[in-house]
Amino acid sequence: MDKLKVVSIGGFGHSGFVFDDMMDMSEAELCALAPAYDGEDISAFCNHPICQNKAVFANYSEMLEKVKPNVAVISTRLDLIADIAIQTARSGCHLICEKPLALNPDKLQQLFEVVQETKVKLAAMLSMRMEPQFVAAHNVYQIGTIGEAVMVNGRKSYKWGSRPEWFGDMKKYGGTIGWIGIHAFDFINYITGLEFTSVSAIGGNSNHPERKACDDNCGIIAEMSNGGHGTISVDLFRPEAAETWGDDWIRIVGTKGIIEARGSDFTCKLHSDGKEPVNIELSSKPRIFSDFLLSLQDNRKTALGMYESFMLTHTCHCAQIALERKTTIDVDNSKWNFSI
Repeated sequence: MDKLKVVSIGGFGHSGFVFDDMMDMSEAELCALAPAYDGEDISAFCNHPICQNKAVFANYSEMLEKVKPNVAVISTRLDLIADIAIQTARSGCHLICEKPLALNPDKLQQLFEVVQETKVKLAAMLSMRMEPQFVAAHNVYQIGTIGEAVMVNGRKSYKWGSRPEWFGDMKKYGGTIGWIGIHAFDFINYITGLEFTSVSAIGGNSNHPERKACDDNCGIIAEMSNGGHGTISVDLFRPEAAETWGDDWIRIVGTKGIIEARGSDFTCKLHSDGKEPVNIELSSKPRIFSDFLLSLQDNRKTALGMYESFMLTHTCHCAQIALERKTTIDVDNSKWNFSI
């Protein structure tokens, strides 16, 4: 395959992480950018070094027609992602999409069917699984050092910062579990290889009435596919003066030991058999999005596949429904049976 032509649609979210991974790639080139809707500000993305002197279209449909890209990076207001991804897939583009892929199960199912029909590949922007401390925890867990996970605790704590106005509209935002909590589901799944078979959740907006639909705190409990249990806490109360934007942490209690990995200080510690904790050496951060792009040329196995992208989005839908109904919801991932 010739050099991949990549375009960017939208102006909100984490496309910058994709652009960072592409900076030194000779196999792919960012060709053009466009907003996802009239009036969307895409200047933050246009200012990225890789976007300098690239074509900017007023309409993404026109961009798709004229550029005929191989890959579209879609990152915009959350309620628009699924429909744009469906349209773009039908034009033959592979997809890197902001998460969550859709705000409700029906729309996620539509996107799945179109991806199957068009045989394009898709990755959600779930790069946190490739943070060095979580990669180190994954490596330790997968060789059996702490045995089988029986309890996993995950934390996502962010600053409130400045949240867009549409975060106050549930039809456009969809919920904090899908926007933030999905990262914790993701790094739990990546490290342990376990999925989630049932979920329950609580949440609320305790101190940000200007964006009332945006829960600023959530608590989730999940049963995992090995019969173990997991808890996830999400909050938007991290002090604004804190050194890092987020304070992300995981503790895995296994039958033979415990792993703790923390993002705010980039550490991974192993506790076992009454010994002093051991600091696990961290490697450099893998480039998850360039790896995905390369997989389009050589069919390599990637760290984040389509199954995980859909499975984790669906798990968050179940957790959000559980929160709204104040109940426990079973999670069935058998439907995500990819033929490509």
